[in-house]
Amino acid sequence: MSKNLLPALALSLGTLLATPASAGIVVSFTPSTQHANIGETLSVDVTIAGLGAEILSAFDLNFIFDGSVIGYAYRLIDATNAQQQLGSAYGIDPLLVIDSVALGDWGLQASALADDATVAAAQADSFLLAHFAFSADADGTSLFTLGPDLDFQRNFVGLNALSLDVTVQGACIAVGTGACNVPEPASYGLLGLALLAAGAPGLLRRRQRPVTRRA
Repeated sequence: MSKNLLPALALSLGTLLATPASAGIVVSFTPSTQHANIGETLSVDVTIAGLGAEILSAFDLNFIFDGSVIGYAYRLIDATNAQQQLGSAYGIDPLLVIDSVALGDWGLQASALADDATVAAAQADSFLLAHFAFSADADGTSLFTLGPDLDFQRNFVGLNALSLDVTVQGACIAVGTGACNVPEPASYGLLGLALLAAGAPGLLRRRQRPVTRRA
């Protein structure tokens, strides 16, 4: 590694950490950590915020969790509010597909059928994408987040059918004897520095990449 690269990366990371959350688009899982006893039901809300001058015109997502720890409850996905924000609120229902790929992997896809200007006029800066309810089935810990594939598991589409740069903040769910271990702030900084070094070139290449849709 170049002697000049580490300071440059540290400076870039410092800038990112100092940037207010409102400066970028963030998808958050709430609560970020929770604990349930075996047999209880728990829930998670997934919200998108910080759209600003952008819109959410489509998305292709896979929600990943450990199906041996938490399981399907009375309502796994409720995307009613997302449907409204992508068209139902102004009388043009979006295409919406819920795809149960496997236990622990649920796909959710949507695409607004209205033009960008119509979506922009009615869409809020932040809104609920989906609501999940799970059963706490066994001792252990499950992460709950989006899959890593930027095309088919965490693809958010904005104006002119271009993919958006979105920060995803997943959640940790502990059941019974399980526990969520939250990293210390210093650990977050080291992790962020490593990710920045590994992913910055790919991020720059992706900024203007048109959205790839499933066949």
